[in-house]
Amino acid sequence: MLSNNELRGPVVRVVSQSVKPRDITDEFTQAASKLCTGQLVKDEYFTLFEAVGALEIMDSRMDSGFLGPGENHAQALEDDYDITQELAPEQIVGIMDELLCHEMAWHMGHPLSQTLFTSLYLDKLLWPVPKTLEDARFNRGKPGSSQEGSDLLHLVLRAYCLALAKCCDFVHSRVANEFYYEEEDFVTQLYNRSLLSQFDVEYFQDLLDRAISWTESTADNIDSAMRDAIKHRLLLRRELLLALEGDVDIIEAKSTGRFESCLSQLPFLAKSVSLGRSVPEAFSLKIQRRLASTVPPRPMVNISSEDALAHLRRLCQDAIDLQELLEYGGPHNFKVALWTLLSRKPQPSVYIRSLAQAIIVNDITILGTMSAKQFLYDELSEFILSSSLLLEANTDDTEMPSDPRFQIAQRMDSFVKRFAQPFIDTFRSACLNRCRIRRTLCHTIVDWDNLQMEAEDLDEQLRTLSEEPPLTLSNGDTTYSYPLSSWTYHQKLSQFRSIIQLGFELSIYAPEELAGMYWYLSHICSTHLAHLDRIRTFMVAAAKRNITSSAAMKQEAAERQSAFHRSLRLLERLTTHIVAIDAFAISLHALYVLLTRHNLLRTASGPGAYSSERLRYEIRMKPFLPINLPELVPYEEYRREAILEGDSDEIVLERASKAVAEARKAWEATLANGAFMKNSRGEAHQAPAIEEDWKRDVKDTMRACIGASIAIETVKKALAAQTEHPRVNLQVNVPEVSSKARWHDWWAVPQVSPIKPSSKP
Repeated sequence: MLSNNELRGPVVRVVSQSVKPRDITDEFTQAASKLCTGQLVKDEYFTLFEAVGALEIMDSRMDSGFLGPGENHAQALEDDYDITQELAPEQIVGIMDELLCHEMAWHMGHPLSQTLFTSLYLDKLLWPVPKTLEDARFNRGKPGSSQEGSDLLHLVLRAYCLALAKCCDFVHSRVANEFYYEEEDFVTQLYNRSLLSQFDVEYFQDLLDRAISWTESTADNIDSAMRDAIKHRLLLRRELLLALEGDVDIIEAKSTGRFESCLSQLPFLAKSVSLGRSVPEAFSLKIQRRLASTVPPRPMVNISSEDALAHLRRLCQDAIDLQELLEYGGPHNFKVALWTLLSRKPQPSVYIRSLAQAIIVNDITILGTMSAKQFLYDELSEFILSSSLLLEANTDDTEMPSDPRFQIAQRMDSFVKRFAQPFIDTFRSACLNRCRIRRTLCHTIVDWDNLQMEAEDLDEQLRTLSEEPPLTLSNGDTTYSYPLSSWTYHQKLSQFRSIIQLGFELSIYAPEELAGMYWYLSHICSTHLAHLDRIRTFMVAAAKRNITSSAAMKQEAAERQSAFHRSLRLLERLTTHIVAIDAFAISLHALYVLLTRHNLLRTASGPGAYSSERLRYEIRMKPFLPINLPELVPYEEYRREAILEGDSDEIVLERASKAVAEARKAWEATLANGAFMKNSRGEAHQAPAIEEDWKRDVKDTMRACIGASIAIETVKKALAAQTEHPRVNLQVNVPEVSSKARWHDWWAVPQVSPIKPSSKP
């Protein structure tokens, strides 16, 4: 051991030239297999400097500037392919299709260096950066060259490539201006290239129109089928260009005609893909050597035309259905529509999710029509403060600072300043990818816990100013409504539930944790139901006071009564939905308890540092540790409830059977209620595509309920026959999220089947 003030000299390792390398893969694998999970082996002499030095700089897999044997510098940087050569029509179609595949691969999250920037045609147009659009041509850099020659090349393909670059510019700008995760959702790196952002869209539209006109009238020497194939690809590029250029304009125009036109072109492209002939020489990885990149060379990403067209079809359809979010019917309906749309499988692309963020908040307005204050007031009005003085008070109507209404308005304004942004962010966070939604909720739930304490202080002040009368409970105690903190608590409990349910969707929990996590989901639902009952009690009491005080004003009394009934209907809808979740969670909890008791469930935890139940519980509850309310369930209580300690198998079976029957009825009632609430005039919310997705989601949950009923009955029969056999002859499989056997991502219903006895000869 060296003392702290003693320095260790560099270790000099002399390697003899006679040393011969040998393969130690098998020995290393055998040694590593003896390590336990979480165990770390570290050589104190293997420093960071040596780790970096171990990289093989002169390896083509690590060094983009590596020159192979016999290569000179010119051969390494330039390809032999001549991009000014004449191309046959089928080659033009093939290049267009390959560019579309690379474009969709970029939309999927792959870098431009592995997709579009491997195209020699695009590279010639974009580098060096053109100062004018006329500079962006295939034969620039050659003395005395012009754009004369094949119109297929210099007009049609050039127009397509330039418009493609401009489309990418619109997508890049939209995504980069919203919340996204680099390398995880999307790669915005341009590698010191320009996507022609300095040029107006009219130039590209004019180029495409000229190319389409030439294809229709001049290209007589081209086969009609090939001519139509080129024409439809140009039409698709033009419509997609204009759709991306005016994406946010749907807030005002409420028209999705451009994206619908794109969809109409896709069947023609799918039919004519076979007409194209690929030109692999037109795409090269050597371009990566000229890009401003700090990463090693990466292989070219190639996706099939079928996958590219399918992705583009979903993108266009999602953009069309996104317009239904603009049919504003209150914050509750908007939240249901947004969450349903962005929960589609596969999840909408990052461009669609970025566009949704822009629609939610655009030019400091919500949905392009209302202020953040009005949006928050709509939420409070329809949920907890229907026809309340707190929302009606306005400093413009009362200018006397000593007037209670003036002070109420001031405090409500401070509430809006503090709470409006976190409330809007709950909608924007739904636009992230599914993993990030859960991670974001784990952070924001702590913020909402702090907001609840601030809301309680405001409630205390507002109660005095509004002279709210107390409510006498059955035991004689008195209490107050605390409307703002009650609403905040409701938001927090909703986030609790989402965190747990997203954990099932993301396969975070091991099989042996499913019973405990479904119990905890039921525990949160029970807490939420009790809170909704409290809100309903104060709402009914306030409605009775309003009707009594407004008897002389019939019109005002009718409006207050209408607002009260709408809020009451919302509470009933929320109660029915949470009861359905609670009952289903109880049934699955009981089912997994039985499977665990009889050792029918395969466990995934190994003998590592986090193998004990207590440590696993601490990990799962880590997001909830800082939360003051609801209090974290102590581990001892959690364990007793999670394993249903003291309950016999018969009691647990009865619990599961009753709960799943109640869940099926509650989900049927939820489906009957519909996706959206009707407005005060009884008019239905118009969002047919999103409502169809919502119905499909509920029906999938009902199918999961039926599957759970079958599993419970199978276990019941097997336990009844256990007297004849010492072991329960059942085979259990928990379907993965991606499998068809998993009816719903949030409900991990096990597949239980009897084991057939082997027949002996």
